Order: sequence, then C-alpha cells, then structure tokens
Amino acid sequence: MRVALITDGIWPYVIGGMQKHSYFLVKYFLQNGVYVDLYQSNESHYDISKLEFFSEEEKKYLNSFVFSFPKYKKYLGHYFKESYDYSSSLYETFLKQPKVDYIYTKGYCGWRFIKEKKKGKDLPPIAIRLHGYEILQKTNSFKNKIRKIMYMPLVSYLNQNADYVYSYGGKLTQMTQDAFDLPSSKMIEISTGISQTWLNDNISVQKVRTFCFVGRYDIRKGIVELHEALSQMLVSQKFKFHFIGELPEELKIKHSSIIYHGVLKSEDAIKKILRESDFLVAPSHSEGMPNVIVEAMASGCGIVTTDVGAISVLVSKEEGFLIPPFSSEAIKIVLEKLIQLPEEKNLEYKRNALDKVKNNFLWEKVIKKEIQEIHKRIHQ
Repeated sequence: MRVALITDGIWPYVIGGMQKHSYFLVKYFLQNGVYVDLYQSNESHYDISKLEFFSEEEKKYLNSFVFSFPKYKKYLGHYFKESYDYSSSLYETFLKQPKVDYIYTKGYCGWRFIKEKKKGKDLPPIAIRLHGYEILQKTNSFKNKIRKIMYMPLVSYLNQNADYVYSYGGKLTQMTQDAFDLPSSKMIEISTGISQTWLNDNISVQKVRTFCFVGRYDIRKGIVELHEALSQMLVSQKFKFHFIGELPEELKIKHSSIIYHGVLKSEDAIKKILRESDFLVAPSHSEGMPNVIVEAMASGCGIVTTDVGAISVLVSKEEGFLIPPFSSEAIKIVLEKLIQLPEEKNLEYKRNALDKVKNNFLWEKVIKKEIQEIHKRIHQ
C-alpha cells in the first residue's frame, strides 16, 4: 500500500501539533510496511534531506518531497493565496510520481487536489484531517469571530468535497457532520496517538499539590480565566503552579507559588515538569484532541479540562474533571477541591490517566486502526 501524505511539514522540521501528529503518522506507517510519499516543508535548521529522525529501515519505505511554503506580503486573505499556491506546487509534483492508493491531506494543503478531483481528475480516495476545529466551536473573541467568518467557506468546501473526513471523535464528529451536512459514511474516527517514550511508570504525589499549564498565549486556551482563578486562590490556598509557554510579562502573577518557564523546546524539559506535577490544567474554550493532554496523561498527570471538541474521548471522571469553558469560578472550585484531595485519591487519578493512554492511545495501537480504515476505503 502506498499513501501520499500532503502536509505543510512534520515535527521537528516544522513545530506544531498538526506537524507532530504528521511525524508520528509517517513513522508508524513506515514501521508497518506502508510506503509513504511525504510532501512537506522545512522551517528548521536541520538538513531535511538527511531525514535523521527516521531509521534506515524506515527510510526504505519513504519518498520525501520538500517545498517552500510561500510567504507573501500581509494583506487581507494573504494566507489563502499562500495555502493554495503551496497546495498547487505539491499537486504539480504529485502528478509526475507513480500512482498512490490513498491521499491523506492535512489542513488546507490538499486544496488543489480536492479541487482537481471535483473537476473530474482521476485521483485515488482523498481524506482530509483539519486540526483547527476551533472554527466550529464557540468563541468570545472578536478576532476569532472574524476568523470564523473568513475561513468557514474554505473549510466547508474542503470537507464537502473530500472523499473522507477524519475526526478525533467525541463531540467533533457530530459537530462536523452537522456543520457541513456530511453523511456518517464519510467520517473516519481515529484518535491521536503518543510514543511509548512518554510513559512514566514512576508515579508519585507531590508534597505540595502541583499543577501545570502548557500552551501558547491565546484567549482560546482559557488562560485569562485561569489567571483570574489563581489570583483569587493565592489568598487562602497553598499550591504550586507551572506555566509552560509564552506569556506577556504584564500578565504574569508575581508570586512564589507560580513559576513561568516560558517556551521550552526541549521535550525532556517538558516531560520533567509534567512528571513533577499532579494535574494538568487545560481550560480551553475550543479544541480538537490536544497532544498536551495525552502527553500529560502518559506522564502520570490527572487532568482538569473543559468538555469541548474530542476531549471527552480522553478524559472522564476516572482521570480527572471536565468543566464548562469560559468559567474562572469552575476552575477555582475544582482546583481548591484538588488541593484538599487525599493522596490515595490523587494517585488514583494519575494511575487511571496513565493506564488509559497505555490501553488506547499508543501509536502502535492507533496506527493499526488507521491502516484498517485506509484498506477499507481503498477497496470499497
């Protein structure tokens, strides 16, 4: 079986959640004997021609094509032109290669492929996975409301005209079907995965209840509500809170209980902090299926998060708490409860989180379902 993966890049050549998913998708396809034609870009200092993040055995199944992602002068809608021109470059190269059995597109990178198939071009099944599912979810940011208005026509076009649409599951599947009037036969539900290197079997409870937030500074990540809750708690509660990610200096809370680490590019550094935390706090307004929650669970963290996107597939009352978005009061109530939590109950949340990842979200398991679903679509 030969798959073309159409993406704007894979980790660590391009940094991001979608790119990390693409990297592991490729890697585990190769390990399972699936040939991959990889269409990608590079924004790093690495020599991408070496593909040093793949073994020699994996490279036997890999063909890599590298493109520059266009960067035009910024004007209203410039990203649409950049995305279409990038997709067109990939498509023109794709036509010159031996045929593949399946086209797996990420984000807007398959735009030209979907357009040409709609016009009648003989192409194999095209499946799309969009990672920006926030566009389908509620927002209280004016900027994000404008973004939704601008992007929705393109997102609708891609979803309606691709042969198949990937979903992480949970609320996202029905939300996607309803938004774009898609039949259930068009949907493919497959969760994200994680490498075994993240697993932490040395779980312990911290002497002082310790929490962690990992993410960029974005209103959608619930960071405003989180800071409001922490500011109120500092008066009467004893705890420790780690922030990983960029945050404007003027928004930081000046207190010894709160540690701001900034952006950490070292995976080992992030692992260390997660393994020294009791709970990850992820109060996002909207999400797909966040890698950081799976990474935290694999590290042995219980989870406090919002019931949005596909998060309920990851987190239940056994692994932590699902709270409503947009509520600093809900965050405060749960964190205060967890500060008083008995050690044994704390350990139970942490063990349950780790076990759930082991049983459901390791890439070794996820890729088998992925391959089965692709075989099914190829032979329909």
